[in-house]
Amino acid sequence: MSESVAPRARASEPTSRGAATARRISAAPVDLVIEHGYDATTVDMICAAAGVSQRTFFNHFPTKEASVIGVDGPRLDESRVRSFIAGTSPSILGDAIELIAQSVLAAAPDIDGMRRRMQAITSSPTLMQRQIDQFAVIERELAEIVQYRLARVSSPDEPEGDLQAQSRLTAHLLAGVMRYVAGAVMAGDRAAAGDAIIETRRQLAALLPKLAGG
Repeated sequence: MSESVAPRARASEPTSRGAATARRISAAPVDLVIEHGYDATTVDMICAAAGVSQRTFFNHFPTKEASVIGVDGPRLDESRVRSFIAGTSPSILGDAIELIAQSVLAAAPDIDGMRRRMQAITSSPTLMQRQIDQFAVIERELAEIVQYRLARVSSPDEPEGDLQAQSRLTAHLLAGVMRYVAGAVMAGDRAAAGDAIIETRRQLAALLPKLAGG
């Protein structure tokens, strides 16, 4: 029995160590970029701060840029996406806001760390543009997800093109709303994040009928 357990324990160690090393490397450039600027920060400086070799750095991140903003960019939580699509709440926009916010919070539980990373990203036009590119991917994914939900509450004879346009418009609205929510979250702590989401949904419920003339 011990022989069958030992290999599994050893096999899990590189994954655990690798994840810890990746987190250490990812944390290192944030303070460096804030202090020295993105252009002046080098891979050598990041490696020195993280206590790793260049080889180890490039095993985890293909570029200096990726070490700051991540390799794959933000992703929506799959289980929350399924819950959103199956949802029955009349507030599709509010549910979508919660979907994004909870996915982001799940991926970045350290609010203070996320706040400092955003400070580093917004200090550099290069990093800002890359962040925008990453969120454009999320917007396209959101448009597809929202279209599934809209199709369930739309009349059968509504043109497919209208649903696609409405879904894209909703995704663009969400991008702006999420900047608003992110500002509220960044100004507080993790405990305030849930309150910021609830308050945003409340304000939207009051605002949208006014904008639509309802």
